[in-house]
Amino acid sequence: MAFWVSPAGTLAILAIGWLVIRGVKRLFKRHWPAQINTWDVMAPLFFVAAMILIPLGAGQIFPWLVIGWMLIGIGVTLLQAIHNKELLYTTFFRTFWRLTDLYWVAGFAVCFLLVIS
Repeated sequence: MAFWVSPAGTLAILAIGWLVIRGVKRLFKRHWPAQINTWDVMAPLFFVAAMILIPLGAGQIFPWLVIGWMLIGIGVTLLQAIHNKELLYTTFFRTFWRLTDLYWVAGFAVCFLLVIS
């Protein structure tokens, strides 16, 4: 149990998650939505992996990462409302989720580096 909450364990969780998602995508090739790639499904895993690192020292930065994630949502909402003069759920959610992918990859990297340093 101690391995899974260590920094190496979180990397193993991410690697196993990547393999499972790729396997499911390959298994359901015909029924898998073409717009969804593997990174889109990995965002919750990066969030959970960053949460696992909280007791090891990432608790200092994690609340700020969540606040930043909320600000991304507010920013995407405002930009789409001002630029497009409307807010469509599909375009909002796709844009927000793609930014979420990038944000939590960087957020996990910061938490991971904070823990191992």
